[in-house]
Amino acid sequence: MTFRTNTVPATYVRGGTSRAIIFRRNDLPDDETLWKPIFQSVIGSPDPDATQLDGMGGGITSLSKIAVVSQSTRQDADVDYFFFQIDPLTGDLLTDANCGNISSAIGPFACEQGWIDICNGVRTVNIYNVNTNKIIVSEFNPEAEEHELVAISGVPGKHFPVRLSFLEPAGSMSRGLFPTGNKSDAIAFDDGREIQATLLDVTVPCVIISAKDAGIQGNEDYRTLLGDRHYTDRMAELRIKASLLMKLCHTENDARFIKTNVPDVIVIAPPEDGLSGVRARYVSCDRPHRAAPVTSSMALAAAVCIEGTVASEIGTLERNGDVLIHHPSGTLAVHAEINSVGDVLRTSVIRTMRTIMRGELLLARTIKQL
Repeated sequence: MTFRTNTVPATYVRGGTSRAIIFRRNDLPDDETLWKPIFQSVIGSPDPDATQLDGMGGGITSLSKIAVVSQSTRQDADVDYFFFQIDPLTGDLLTDANCGNISSAIGPFACEQGWIDICNGVRTVNIYNVNTNKIIVSEFNPEAEEHELVAISGVPGKHFPVRLSFLEPAGSMSRGLFPTGNKSDAIAFDDGREIQATLLDVTVPCVIISAKDAGIQGNEDYRTLLGDRHYTDRMAELRIKASLLMKLCHTENDARFIKTNVPDVIVIAPPEDGLSGVRARYVSCDRPHRAAPVTSSMALAAAVCIEGTVASEIGTLERNGDVLIHHPSGTLAVHAEINSVGDVLRTSVIRTMRTIMRGELLLARTIKQL
């Protein structure tokens, strides 16, 4: 298409505990190199204060996301979905990993566009995630009865449930389930202290360590961790070292400044008050997360189910393959299906979504010449 207007059609959604602007692929320039200034304009970044006051972003990573969706030509998918994480401060576009929360909005969006044959009851939409080259199955019923609506931790009210199943989710960005070939690796910090960590890639690359080794209890709230500079700096150092070990980056500079969104850091502790599962505190893009990212929660659930990982030594199962993850905003239930030889066949979770706005976004004046 020829892009000669300063407006672009868009849909604003909440997916899980995140929000994003969804664009149809055909409404954007054919030349993908022109997308960056458009996305920055609508989201409000770069912003030296990281508030995104001049756009639709919310000033934190979970509210600074964009999805580009189109009908798929693949035999195994109905729609293609390309996810973009926008750094609130710098405006950098990070595309290496997917967002599980926003994935929950893609199937309903496709139905709203008329791309899926609608019939009564549950819709099933097969989504191809461009970032990870993986298939996600989305099942939902937008006309669910009142008693079928559900609440998820971190989101007020009840909404129709969306079941997401990530098929064969290992190796989204790296060489298989355990990129280093080990279920547990020793990682040495610059101060000489060494800890044990599990480095795995299930829907997204992650590094999992115990709360004790992170220097926290594991029950801290979001604001406490956000204000603990020693903790955030140490977790950033851990992410950089894990990135190099997993070969997600080849240089420390790239890990520190370019691919700042991988791997996710997961700090875990045993659950309190006799509960099953695992307590988890997440660090995404070097910032503590308010709740639980879906993709890294799936990785954690798989790790709990696999003997020999740091997570299997700390977490417990609710039922075979079912893991309750206790995070700063509540609890998330994740199912991981592991076969007899340790392959992760699928991971699944229940999320909710809501379409907030449909219309046209006005771009900054500097975008007019595109």
